[in-house]
Amino acid sequence: MKTVHDIRAAEEEYERIITSAKEKADKILRKAKENILEERGKMNQEMVTLKNDRIQKGAKEIEVAVHKIIDKAKDDADKMRTRKLDQTAVSKISKEFIGSL
Repeated sequence: MKTVHDIRAAEEEYERIITSAKEKADKILRKAKENILEERGKMNQEMVTLKNDRIQKGAKEIEVAVHKIIDKAKDDADKMRTRKLDQTAVSKISKEFIGSL
């Protein structure tokens, strides 16, 4: 009877050890999953921050380019206006000259 009792005790001890090991493994796995989710959240936040920085930088570059184009267009418009005024003045002088003949 002693050997049957020893065998049962050994089996119970085995079950306790297995159960304990499974609980520890589950605990470790849960903790690892929590850590992964936390790290993933941090990484996503960093990615969003980097994307926003790039978008802001790109927007500033576009704004600078737009201002250059606008300034060039203003200069071109001033030149055209000056030419038109010069042409108007030339036409007026020509008409006066022809009219005086």
